[in-house]
Amino acid sequence: MDCRKEPRLVITRSVSTLIVAVVVMAVFVASSASPSLAAQASGTPGSRYLIPGLLIPALKHSIPLHATPHAVQQNMQLDLSIALKLRHPTELDALIAAQNNPRSSLYHRYITPSEFTALFAPDQAMVDVVAAYLRSQNIHVRSVSPNKLLIRASGSISSVEHAFNTTLADYVVAGQTVYAPATTPSVPATLSGMILNISGLDNVTHYHRLGKLAVKKEKQADPYHGPGGGYTPDAMHAAYNVKPLLTSGVNGSGQTIALFELDGYNPADIQTYFNYYHLGSPKYSDVLVGAATNTPGSSAAEVELDMEQIAAIAPGAQQKVYIGMNRISDVNDIYNQIVNDNSAKLVSISWGLCEASIGNAELQTLNNIFKQGVAQGQAFFAASGDSGAYDCGTPALAVDSPADDPNVVAVGGTTLQIGNDGNYLSETAWSCAFCTQRSQQGAGSGGGVSGYFARPAYQSGPGLNNAHRMVPDVSANADPVTGYSVYCSVAAAGCPDSGWVTVGGTSAATPLWVALAALMNQYLTNAHRPTLGSANAALYHLYNTTQTYTPYHDVTTGKNLYYEATTGYDLATGMGTPDAWNIARDLIASSGKDTQGRK
Repeated sequence: MDCRKEPRLVITRSVSTLIVAVVVMAVFVASSASPSLAAQASGTPGSRYLIPGLLIPALKHSIPLHATPHAVQQNMQLDLSIALKLRHPTELDALIAAQNNPRSSLYHRYITPSEFTALFAPDQAMVDVVAAYLRSQNIHVRSVSPNKLLIRASGSISSVEHAFNTTLADYVVAGQTVYAPATTPSVPATLSGMILNISGLDNVTHYHRLGKLAVKKEKQADPYHGPGGGYTPDAMHAAYNVKPLLTSGVNGSGQTIALFELDGYNPADIQTYFNYYHLGSPKYSDVLVGAATNTPGSSAAEVELDMEQIAAIAPGAQQKVYIGMNRISDVNDIYNQIVNDNSAKLVSISWGLCEASIGNAELQTLNNIFKQGVAQGQAFFAASGDSGAYDCGTPALAVDSPADDPNVVAVGGTTLQIGNDGNYLSETAWSCAFCTQRSQQGAGSGGGVSGYFARPAYQSGPGLNNAHRMVPDVSANADPVTGYSVYCSVAAAGCPDSGWVTVGGTSAATPLWVALAALMNQYLTNAHRPTLGSANAALYHLYNTTQTYTPYHDVTTGKNLYYEATTGYDLATGMGTPDAWNIARDLIASSGKDTQGRK
């Protein structure tokens, strides 16, 4: 297949001819100098290509117990998600940069999933070559994602080991026996440059929820504290200056938010919360990915927290709850379906795992999926973690994935104090050195420096001087001692008989920020202005330029077990916490002409 000709077929009515012309020209020039598929597939017969980034950094110094894990289970099927490499990644980065540059003719001119697939995704020839190899190794190809980034497959341990010339071995991690490749997996040199990642070769980690139930005494509810403690919607409206937006009729109407979830929920709990706080009718629907079902389990409180917190701030927004199984291969499918559906321009992610507990190839796989999303105008918000600067739960400094990704808004946590009228008093960086339920180092706002990603161009200004991606970007109340009022009756999740609990963690701060973004997008749309798009560039612009209204509460006290909160940006609380009404007005003022060309 001649890759130089394919992009010329991308003619669309959904974006301007200018976008297509510029992107196609860039891709055509790059393609004319790029090796063909046949050239990429060349290699000495019998030689192998080592796939980089598949070994888990956390196992670097671990000694395997023995080779061939669970020898008696050689007939066990491994479920694999094989990620293929993008075409023209440099041009994709250039497009995203132009979409976030107010001086570019491509500013906020987003592409569709079909356009992304035609311009940047692996081509069908690459898919066919990889799929044929898998089948030749007795590995069953189950499906190919619409954007051709992921191939789902399954095979026995022996077939997988033979296909990728590796050995799976047992290791002990945190007292648990797990398996992972003992040697770097490889493929024949004829597949060189095609396969980016193979998820499912290990079971070292599972995503964990980044929320915390707090043990609270029952108390008399008031407008700003719930029946089981925690701040109410009214408290957040007052403290973070949301009231002016709500009173002007901005409640998230017309906006759709995708929730990334790895557990189910009880719809009756959501209804109870809506009824108690007079939020109208719930507006949500489920998207079940793979073999997942909406069956509430041990992490159901996380799902219900997300849904209720979004409703507390943006009750008019539609929620699409994407539920999948807690395996890395399924995690990739959930994210990939969110971007291919492209029905939600805002995505809330309250789950994560230590950056060092997954290979670099998986980090890049997620990065490619998020790049498609931001090129389509989607904004991803992710919790930065609840173990402070020690996300792996060890004395080593580490950050959380996917909050570490430059295409994601990382949300940290604070301890918020409000007055008797609910108004904002003060905030400090959240930390608790003796809260060791999850990490021996304690609990606190996730923050630090990525060991993989470089610092993105938008991340500039006072306090932003590291060569690598710095986390978090923004913050909000997350301390379980203050927390949020949540209703959850799922016993398996540790919820009490009364149903009313206080929940904290950066996963509580994240849906709050997503809901605020929904309000911002509606407010901007009503004023015929460009919306937030992928959000980070717009949020950092407010930080880096003088604004009429102060957009963020600068948190200058406390620390996240290691990094101190300081004036300006810091690795404990990022740029700070929101003043919603100020942010909305600043975005209007900084947007220049409206979408109809008027000042």
